[in-house]
Amino acid sequence: MLKETIQKDLVQAMRDKDKLKKGVLTLIKSGLTNAEKEKRAELNDAEELAVIQKELKQTRQALTEAVKVGREDNAELEKQKIAIIEAYLPTMLTEDEIRQLLAENGVVSGTNMGQAMKTIKPLVAGKADNALVARVVKETIA
Repeated sequence: MLKETIQKDLVQAMRDKDKLKKGVLTLIKSGLTNAEKEKRAELNDAEELAVIQKELKQTRQALTEAVKVGREDNAELEKQKIAIIEAYLPTMLTEDEIRQLLAENGVVSGTNMGQAMKTIKPLVAGKADNALVARVVKETIA
């Protein structure tokens, strides 16, 4: 499970006195723990990835804001945090890989958008950006 890996890496970051990595991993671990408490059960892999992606999204928003207000020091810090978070996420699917999955699962031109999304969502959960998936599906079924 990803939670165990994060816990081990958190302990190592504490030993290495890596404050940045420790802070990022503490945030992720806290998010995972809170999600488990809300669910009242252990998270499955897809749910763990969703929590980590949420943290990544928030960090990217912080980066955007830092750049917008001209805080290069904060922007650099947010970039470092993004690199740490992305290390715990699987490699994201490309547009071509999403198109291939659509073709393999019978989603072709003329398919209903709702049915196409229902088919593809479980296959790409945690492996692709939702906006990218929606755009590729629209292009495919058009």
